[in-house]
Amino acid sequence: MMATVTGVGRRVARWVACAVAVACCVAGVALPARADGPVPVPSTPPTAPPSTPLFPGRTIRMWADFQFGEDIVPGREGEITPAAYLQLVFSEWDNGWNLTEQECQELVSTFWSGTGPDYVVEATAESNWCEIDAYYLGEARHAFYSLDESGHMQVRPPMAYLNQIASSFDNVSFGRLDFYVTGMNNAHCNASPSKEDLNKLLSIAHRSTCVWDVDDGATMPTTDDPLMEGDAEDYFTGKLAGAVGPFAELNPPVNPFTITPAPTTDPATGPSATASGDRSETSESSSTGLLVGIGAAIAVLLLVGAGALVVALRRRK
Repeated sequence: MMATVTGVGRRVARWVACAVAVACCVAGVALPARADGPVPVPSTPPTAPPSTPLFPGRTIRMWADFQFGEDIVPGREGEITPAAYLQLVFSEWDNGWNLTEQECQELVSTFWSGTGPDYVVEATAESNWCEIDAYYLGEARHAFYSLDESGHMQVRPPMAYLNQIASSFDNVSFGRLDFYVTGMNNAHCNASPSKEDLNKLLSIAHRSTCVWDVDDGATMPTTDDPLMEGDAEDYFTGKLAGAVGPFAELNPPVNPFTITPAPTTDPATGPSATASGDRSETSESSSTGLLVGIGAAIAVLLLVGAGALVVALRRRK
């Protein structure tokens, strides 16, 4: 009898194990895939603008870090290279959601695709954010600085493009810009940053920092007007190979879209509000239905296991 009970017990255990395994498989298929690692950057930008707003019903946080001086560039590890470096980060924290690897790929493909000389870009999907790191070298740096014959230097991050990116989301918080320049003296910041650390002497050159933090009361700059200016040092024209010349166009990335103007109808009653509401309701209904389906599947499988356990106990008697 003991052997019979043991055999039935093992079969019950297999039933329960199967129930758990199937439940895990269902959940695994249903939940968004999350993976940390590099995200491919397409060499060709999209041929058509994306449908906006992006990620309807969700709140996206966005911040930028721009450094003008020198850096370690991918593919040139171990070598400090004169470069303009831009880091752009997206994240989402509302309702426990994070950006998935696929969503990071969509953002990268939309906003920072394209190739060009003196241009290196990498993208990474982390556990809860999407990061783009772009490096501009040589003449491509002139998208960010101008230098005249008198040595007066101006530097600008691509704020118009960054704000256009922010405007393409349904709900976005573009909350912070950190801006660093090396090789400039007598520097000052424009556009009222929330924090300044100017003309700090490093080893043989000065470095200045401006920060715009919305949480500290700053207003994020929206145009490509210079955000810092001062006098170019010998370090910039020598070690960093800076050259006299005006600002140039930012290319790449190739800007693949223009933002659709806001509707003239009342947002509370207009077609766009209705469509957005429909998308949100559909998304919520799909998520709710998915969770109900998963719960029902788990309940059925566990009931089957419980039934088998009852049969086993009856046979034991």
